[in-house]
Amino acid sequence: MKTTGKAFAMCAAILLSGSALAAETDQKTIINPDTLSDSTKSGYAQIVVVAPGARIAYVAGQVGISKDGSNTFEEQVDRTFDNLIKALEAAGSSVEDTVKITVLIKDHDQSRLDYVNKKRREIFGASPPASTLIPVPVLATEIIEFEVDAIAIVPEKAPAD
Repeated sequence: MKTTGKAFAMCAAILLSGSALAAETDQKTIINPDTLSDSTKSGYAQIVVVAPGARIAYVAGQVGISKDGSNTFEEQVDRTFDNLIKALEAAGSSVEDTVKITVLIKDHDQSRLDYVNKKRREIFGASPPASTLIPVPVLATEIIEFEVDAIAIVPEKAPAD
């Protein structure tokens, strides 16, 4: 990243968060200010700042239903995140480059939220995206219980040697 982009990201992080930075890469800065609730236990960041000029991928809502197998909520969550990872990789991105996700949960309750939070921490680790949760009464079809979309940075490829 150019020095001006890195300087911009660092200034934004300092202005917005004081000392509460969670993680930083050349392309994104994760900010969890002390003045907002601690979202890290739920596996997401309060704020993600993207460097100027970064290429962005917008991933449509992914689901994880099985035509032949079981479709419990937990299995759908697992397969949905697997599909999200595949979509990100197809775009030249990754979970580490994800800056925002939107989570849709049918028949939302605490046990479903707990599972999603656990899975989100497992998938995104120390580089969590910003996240919005939307409880819904129904998704595209009756069998679908979970959906997630994403916005991610597409890093520049290193020049071939």
